[in-house]
Amino acid sequence: MSALPGHASLVRARLTPSPVLDGGDARVTAKGPHDQLCLTLTRSSVTDEPPASGPLLDEHLAVCLHDGEDAGWGSVADVLLHGNGRPPKGFSGLVICAMEPAGLCTITVRDAPDAVFTREAAEAVWFASFVHAWLVSGRCADALASMRITVRRVPPAVP
Repeated sequence: MSALPGHASLVRARLTPSPVLDGGDARVTAKGPHDQLCLTLTRSSVTDEPPASGPLLDEHLAVCLHDGEDAGWGSVADVLLHGNGRPPKGFSGLVICAMEPAGLCTITVRDAPDAVFTREAAEAVWFASFVHAWLVSGRCADALASMRITVRRVPPAVP
């Protein structure tokens, strides 16, 4: 496997107790007729020391592969974002996100072929990471189809 791709990060998901962003990079909320989940998501380099904070709901490796990058990273990614029509061989994670040229992405769940979601590409990493946290918390992928899902990102700091 070659050097770490430029877009590999450790994503940590914590339950969000309030509607206020509290130290994460994004807040993702899913509301539906029978379930609701609010998470604060934080991305960091895989080499960074994890911050000391509240308990995690999920922690996973999100890898974005561009054309020409080592597809071996697909074998260790939990969430894989890529620009080629199909994921690289050897992908064993849960969530696959294929970036499309029209500014959209298609997100699929490995073991639920009917669970396919189309989102704006700008939200891709957050939505895909939310889907991963949703799944590892024991929820059904198909239930997301009836959910209203919103992504609120922390505004960039002004220098």
